[in-house]
Amino acid sequence: MHELSIVKRILDMAIAVSVQHGARPVERVAVDVGALRQIVPETMSFAFEAASRGTPAEGAAFEWTEVPSKIICESCEAVFCPPDVLWLCPECGAGGGRIVHGNELVLRSVTLRD
Repeated sequence: MHELSIVKRILDMAIAVSVQHGARPVERVAVDVGALRQIVPETMSFAFEAASRGTPAEGAAFEWTEVPSKIICESCEAVFCPPDVLWLCPECGAGGGRIVHGNELVLRSVTLRD
């Protein structure tokens, strides 16, 4: 379960924000996760809940936004969102391409309680 190691790193960053602001409790953590990261949202939420126990983030809301994949065709440079694991360019039919979006893992925001 690689979600736990990812969540631990996110939690470390959220706690660092809390400490920088006088150890105020964390109310909400929001992340953007690319569709290509192969992360299960429910597992990530469960891991966050478990890992945050006993920390300033205990009880915080964990918000997850999936970033859809976007690919640039290396043959014709068309930009497309693949509907599945087969990256076939809808313009020229070439396979593959370069990832523009979909591989992100970004801590978007940490909200602290007053």
